[in-house]
Amino acid sequence: MARPRHSINPQKVKFEVDALDDAPPAEALARRLALRRRLSVALLCALTIVLLSVSFAPFDISLFAYIALVPWMLALSDGARRRWTLLWAWLAGLVFWAANLYWLWWITLLGYAALVLYLSAYWFVAAVVVRSAWRRNLPMWLAFPIVWTALEFARAHVISGFPWLFLAHSQYAQTRLIQVCDLTGQYGVTFFVAMVNGLIVDVLASPLIFRPEAGPRLTRRVLVALAVVLATLVALLGYGTFRLSQDTQQEGPVLAFVQCSFRNTLHGRDKPAEEILSTVLKLARPLEGKGCDLVIGPETTLPPGLNREVLKLDLADLDGELLRGLAFRFAGPKVWQVESDEVLRAFLDEQLFALLPTGALSDPWTVPYDASRLAMAGLVRDASRRLGCPVLIGGETWHANRAPIIRGDEWLQKNSAVMYDGKGPREGIYAKMHPVPFSEYVPFKRSWPWLHRTLRGFVPPVMSQLEPGGDASPLELAAGEGEPPWYLATPICYEGAFARVCRRLVRATPREHKGRLILANLSNDGWFVWRSGDGALHESTEHYQHLAAYCFRAVENRVPVVRAVNTGVSASIDSNGRIVAAIEQRGTRTLVNGAMLLDGAPGGGPALAHGPRVLVDERITVYSSSGDVFAAAASLAAVAMVVVLAWKRLRTGKDKPRGS
Repeated sequence: MARPRHSINPQKVKFEVDALDDAPPAEALARRLALRRRLSVALLCALTIVLLSVSFAPFDISLFAYIALVPWMLALSDGARRRWTLLWAWLAGLVFWAANLYWLWWITLLGYAALVLYLSAYWFVAAVVVRSAWRRNLPMWLAFPIVWTALEFARAHVISGFPWLFLAHSQYAQTRLIQVCDLTGQYGVTFFVAMVNGLIVDVLASPLIFRPEAGPRLTRRVLVALAVVLATLVALLGYGTFRLSQDTQQEGPVLAFVQCSFRNTLHGRDKPAEEILSTVLKLARPLEGKGCDLVIGPETTLPPGLNREVLKLDLADLDGELLRGLAFRFAGPKVWQVESDEVLRAFLDEQLFALLPTGALSDPWTVPYDASRLAMAGLVRDASRRLGCPVLIGGETWHANRAPIIRGDEWLQKNSAVMYDGKGPREGIYAKMHPVPFSEYVPFKRSWPWLHRTLRGFVPPVMSQLEPGGDASPLELAAGEGEPPWYLATPICYEGAFARVCRRLVRATPREHKGRLILANLSNDGWFVWRSGDGALHESTEHYQHLAAYCFRAVENRVPVVRAVNTGVSASIDSNGRIVAAIEQRGTRTLVNGAMLLDGAPGGGPALAHGPRVLVDERITVYSSSGDVFAAAASLAAVAMVVVLAWKRLRTGKDKPRGS
């Protein structure tokens, strides 16, 4: 019988087993997370959408932000099919933005779709870079925050910018943590939140434990990551504790703000302009005799054209296109067919300067529908007299333009904050410098008029086209005798989401008077409500997300913020970013009417609530002085990383598997 050519040698097997016992493998717990199933990748991306969405206002589960992007990164790093993995990483961004910007679709469905597609591209770019960095063995606790911070910074600037739902915004209520924003801006908080996400991925998907003779221990790579992240956390909390303990605040003026609840639609506002103004004035009535230094009303409360330039016009000096352009604001295109200047002057005299007949006012706080612009301004002036203080209120102002580019531009429209006192509207106004692109402002009017006209056709006619303001100078509010004035920086609505805009407004204040500066925001969030079948109006998440952004503006520049908002959240935020007061009725802060007096008195009711006195802050911050240096540095680091990764990929032909 033939012997088998191969046989098992028991002695040799025993020797090899003993050798393995004496020298165990270096890795006791290796990474074994390769995702072969397409469904696993899809489910991980879906989990990120849910976790990240509920970390923002109004859900405010801020801790979820620290783990929200972990499933998405694990899918990227371990998805075996590159194209499928990148597809789902991009789809996660698409669905996230579609779900969280739902409040845009009833305003402009086309704009909503375009914006969602545009924003999802940032997730795709992040996915490509993060996957490549992972395969090159770069630590995610460092690579991921660099990439994410750089893309947020880019998103705040490209195509005028959309700085909404940054990772930092999930932490707006973590007051101690966000104090670092006066050094790094909001991007410092974004960087830290992304760093924790990256650390968790490194821990979950990297070799964890070595087993030398002395016993098991964590790998040096994981230990370094843990040490850096923990040190960063300690530094952030330590700095926050230091900043919160400083005694740099003092009492500012006694302010009050008014909130109303009128919806905006593509067919116009729910109520006529005169009724909206009357409502705001009536809501301010309980403030009579309360010792206010200033009453603040929401954006676009005034009917158009109630600024000093219009009300002081001499119609005899107007003729030709300038005359017709002003009449166009009242009567539409048919005025271009009127040949007689005298007919137009008579029409404008009635619209602008007609006096109210004797006995026309049954209620001095009510604006008649047939009132002229001068009569309306007189009622606001009289309200200021009765309140005993100026009124800061928002409205569309008109400004003569003797060199129009297109017909209808003879009088430029601006979204402005106007100060009224006992003499009427003051000459100095603040005009919104950063109107919302493709709604308030269609670009290319001067550079490419044909493209401007084409794009204008996609914007609903009800959305007035506004001219951006150029003067960031603050408005002045008189203080006590012999004291310097208070200063009011007045970002309007969406401008408050832009750190660079608010920083510019703060820097326009004389440096020696920084300790007398207040950020007074006038907003109209009436677009972002929806009506149910029973006719009831309902809030949207936009209202709370808009408020959260202002917590960062307060910390970045160390200024108190006071907001007067239509339909949204009117509130007072201190210079440490804490929301210290807000109008609230029946358990809700939105879609309510009311007024709040910030005098420090207790109590109050639905007609007039009380909140803490505004405290101004003398601190001048690094961020106010230097701007987004931190974000710019992260962006440069991201560019350098992409260049290195691309060069290595060209050398090898493809990304190496991690660990090879």
